[in-house]
Amino acid sequence: MKGSNAPQTDIEAHVPGEVAADRRAKQSAALISAGAVIVLGLAKLGLGLATGSLGLIADAAHSGLDLVSTILTYLAVRWADRPADVDHPYGHGRAENLSGFIESLIILGTAVAIGIEAIRHIATGEGTVIPTPLAFAVLVVSIGVSYWRSQALGQVAQEHGSDALAADALNFRADVWSSLVVLIGLGLVVVGRAAGIQELISVADAAAGLIVALLVIAAAARLARETIDALLDRSPQDLAERIAEAVARVPGVIECRRVRLRRVGGRYFVDVIAVASRMETFQESHALTERIEREIWLTAPRSDVVVHLEPVATSAETILDRIHLIAQELGVRVHDVQVRSVDGRSEVNLHVEVSPELSLDRAHALASRLEEQIAAANPGVSAVNTHLEVEPLIGAPRTEVTREEADVVRRIQAIADDVLGPGRCHEIHVYRPAGRRRELDVVLSCSFSPTMSIARAHQQAERVEQTLRERVPGLGSVLVHVEPADDASS
Repeated sequence: MKGSNAPQTDIEAHVPGEVAADRRAKQSAALISAGAVIVLGLAKLGLGLATGSLGLIADAAHSGLDLVSTILTYLAVRWADRPADVDHPYGHGRAENLSGFIESLIILGTAVAIGIEAIRHIATGEGTVIPTPLAFAVLVVSIGVSYWRSQALGQVAQEHGSDALAADALNFRADVWSSLVVLIGLGLVVVGRAAGIQELISVADAAAGLIVALLVIAAAARLARETIDALLDRSPQDLAERIAEAVARVPGVIECRRVRLRRVGGRYFVDVIAVASRMETFQESHALTERIEREIWLTAPRSDVVVHLEPVATSAETILDRIHLIAQELGVRVHDVQVRSVDGRSEVNLHVEVSPELSLDRAHALASRLEEQIAAANPGVSAVNTHLEVEPLIGAPRTEVTREEADVVRRIQAIADDVLGPGRCHEIHVYRPAGRRRELDVVLSCSFSPTMSIARAHQQAERVEQTLRERVPGLGSVLVHVEPADDASS
């Protein structure tokens, strides 16, 4: 967050330049449309009054409504592009949806009024229309300009997901058809005058006005339905299904359990629940959510995504996995976990590290709870045996006394040679823990054949440790580092 208390959306946080370009493109498109509407609307109105054409007047009224709609669009776009704040955590994009709804109501009301007037003219035969070449020229220019603006606005609306600009594009498309109908109506009036057909003269223009009104009513109703769907949080089912399929394809996702969409202006807020293995680490889970977000952005650009991961057990889990997971949930560490098969069932032996400050009864209760949960999570386990150990102190001070304890080093070397053979163990270090004068910690490295199995090497290392404890009194911790021998020594 930079210099503001308003929360940033993911898109704004990652690509602020694109957000600014998005805003400029939408506002520029709205202003250009306003200029085109003013010029065409005034020309149609003047010619309609001069010629007495109801069709031209209806078309001019439609253009006037387009001007009102375009102004609303411009204001809505400016308001909708304001960043999210405390009172509007989802941003101000609904201003575009609301603008589109208001536009549809205005257009619908005016179109109904024009349609009623056209029906009255048809029924009574009123009205005298005097077509002029200039009227035809203005209508042809209007058709060309309206088509150009509808295409330009439609492209910008699609690229930036703007309901308000989509409404403007719809208005200009309706203008194309309405101007074309008026043009045909005036043409029929000219034909009627030339042929002396009075019915054609009195009806053609009013019929054109009625057709224009019906076209505008249909367009306004469609726009109203779309904006109402957005205002009522109606989720487009096809998009939700495509997002769910995209999430389910992400490696590591077991199932996409739920997708919820909320459309605010030209942006979707996507809430996803995905299922993943409970054995994932925190870092792996975070990486998985980022992969899910990327897939959703590819499916629904300009979306704000929230991913919730639910952990589940999978068939790939082993008894060891479940034991370590249960121990982690209980807040204890375990090591030397052994699973043995006894008469067709499994027995588990493990060492449990507990705080040295715990009393025996509390430590035993903790171990018993661990045993119960391991048995419950693994129905094939007949017995769980635990060995209590004091957890090691992290950072406990100790002093290296390898030189001072040269006799001990020689004894350790001799015992290791006796167990494994001469020269197998080396780099012997002896330490004295602080506050324990009579206790020594030992670390030594032992080499084995590179082709030896790790199980066999571990067994040999345990023999060294056990023999050292038997023959050298006063040893604390004994660590045998196992490594493969080089070619010369193997």
